[in-house]
Amino acid sequence: MKKSESTKRNILHKGMAYAAAQGLYSLSIGKIAAVTNMSRTGVISHFANKEDMQVAILAYTEEEFRKQVVDISVDEDALIHLNNFQQRWLEWLNFLDTVSPGKQASCPLIKASVEFKASPNCLVRQFMQDQHLKMINYLTKLAVNCQAQGYFSQDKEPSIFAYEFYGLYTGHVVQTSLIDNPALTLTYKKVVGNLIERYMRVNNSL
Repeated sequence: MKKSESTKRNILHKGMAYAAAQGLYSLSIGKIAAVTNMSRTGVISHFANKEDMQVAILAYTEEEFRKQVVDISVDEDALIHLNNFQQRWLEWLNFLDTVSPGKQASCPLIKASVEFKASPNCLVRQFMQDQHLKMINYLTKLAVNCQAQGYFSQDKEPSIFAYEFYGLYTGHVVQTSLIDNPALTLTYKKVVGNLIERYMRVNNSL
């Protein structure tokens, strides 16, 4: 990897860590320069402007999410794939804690959805809209595959499963960012388990 590419990835990694701990909205060229021990000129040489840098950080975060969660969850068995994913998705928060040591980390992708909700024309919000659709489509496909392999009941709607699952996870992320209570994770696992159970065929009940 060329030095310029390595430097840029370091900026993006530090940017992801900052966004996980403190949010993306407040992340400026000056702040990322400070956390990377670079000059403002050195940072801006890799991006067109602040917004371009913020979108690049989200794209890097999405890339890490694929590596840490999506890619290693895949299994030919649809239900195993789903269970792998829901466990890895939960562990994603632990991974973010490791890149932001000493600080209460949360998912930058979910944070950005809230932080930029009042900025309809900005590129960050547009990126998050696309990311949201990709996640909903991914979860819907997981449910479709569970139906195709006979795990989920045919009278259930996969898109509703995706909506519920995504809502449970985002709610969990918000709660854990506000309340330091380990029991919340156990509650989340129980609620997600109940969700999957509701969609299962009677003879395939967990």
